Amino acid sequence: MIEKLEYADQTLVHPVGLLLWLALAALLLTVRRSRAMIPIFVLACFIPPAQRVSVAGLDFTLLRLLLVVGWLRVLGGGEQKGLRLLAIDRVILAYAFVSSVANIAVFGSTAAVVYNLGITFDVLASYFLVRVLVRNFEDVDSAIRGLIWIAIVVSVPFLLERYVEPHRNIFSVFGGIDEITSARQGKVRAQGAFPHSILAGCFWAATLPLILAHFWTQPGRRALTVAGLVAALLIIFACASSTPLAGAFAAIGAAAFFRFRRHLRLVRWGTAFGLLGLHLVMKAPVWHLVSRIDLVGGSTGWHRYHLIDQAIKRFPEWGLIGTRSTAHWGYGLFDVTSQYVYEGVRGGILTLALFVATIALAYRGVGRVLRATPESRSRRILAWMLGAALFTHMGMFIAVSYFGQMYLIWYFTLAAIASLEEFGLGKLDRARWSRPRRRVAASPRLLLSAEAPAAISSSAPASPASGS
Repeated sequence: MIEKLEYADQTLVHPVGLLLWLALAALLLTVRRSRAMIPIFVLACFIPPAQRVSVAGLDFTLLRLLLVVGWLRVLGGGEQKGLRLLAIDRVILAYAFVSSVANIAVFGSTAAVVYNLGITFDVLASYFLVRVLVRNFEDVDSAIRGLIWIAIVVSVPFLLERYVEPHRNIFSVFGGIDEITSARQGKVRAQGAFPHSILAGCFWAATLPLILAHFWTQPGRRALTVAGLVAALLIIFACASSTPLAGAFAAIGAAAFFRFRRHLRLVRWGTAFGLLGLHLVMKAPVWHLVSRIDLVGGSTGWHRYHLIDQAIKRFPEWGLIGTRSTAHWGYGLFDVTSQYVYEGVRGGILTLALFVATIALAYRGVGRVLRATPESRSRRILAWMLGAALFTHMGMFIAVSYFGQMYLIWYFTLAAIASLEEFGLGKLDRARWSRPRRRVAASPRLLLSAEAPAAISSSAPASPASGS
């Protein structure tokens, strides 16, 4: 599917946006690696994606241009050296290639090529930049601390937008965002610099487990962590949307489950059999439960259920390489508000399978990190919270499809897990090679063979008379 935005194919750069971009680009080039993600997060949270430079039909948002600066830093300083490609890295490469080729094949137009080049750049540039810049636990901690400070600062305009009349969005000066914030059923839905209020809330819902991790990994900064946690929750409530609020509940629940992590296998199988049982006894399919989620009023849960239901029923239409449009599936279904459905209709079943494989490999990575760090509770907590963030994304994917700045926090989560997995694999490899070899006793068959004397003499301990 090709999304055409009203501000596409045009250069739109505000002087304040340009000055902020220049300052953040300078910081990105000069700060030490552990802090290099912070300027990128700042731009994502304060500058809307409408700020862009268009060249020959190619749109370079200020965030994309900052990613280019990040790669100039990496390649100029050789920071990519020593990166070990993991299975998840290869699957993401395959996902970016397959999804783009399939979508281009469906549309067969120059516009499709341009659009998919942009999507592929977003995927690979953001994911692998994080893989290079975030290499260990300290780097992840530093990036989270930056997100905490950003949450504290950006919560102020969110609260002003939500609660102070006339509910003006100060980020509207950059374009692409309405000056007066819209409301649904009397509830103003703040969105900040994001294209939609749901995406703004989802961004901060996905950071909740990371902020909670900072509470344990940095005990000396717990006051700052609590302030960041409160700020993120205030932003989520200001967005007044069910999806990010449900994501916040999922994030906190998954984070709290760290204490019961040894029972996770039982929970997984129990959930699977529970959903299967509900599917068998319910009059409607089990995915009809999505339609009943309405935490703030005015939710479009039934629309999401109908979209998923139609996607399952119309699998032959999109299963091979995707489809051009879902508008004919039903009223309002041109809006694909589910990441899982979006992956399928954009690139077919293979794209969806690669997307799910990425999630599965990320969970495997979390498990490897937990096994590789038995001596450090804080590191185990950080790895678990990354898994909780992944779980939060998975839950929100049911009801929203990501675009704009959301790709950054999604690929940060995946890449941080992969980098810590790389660390864990290196540690396990060192432990395996440093483990002393067990002495093997001679078998009765060996004792009866012609080589018995030599074997016994080589395996027996030296006598006291040998002078050893």
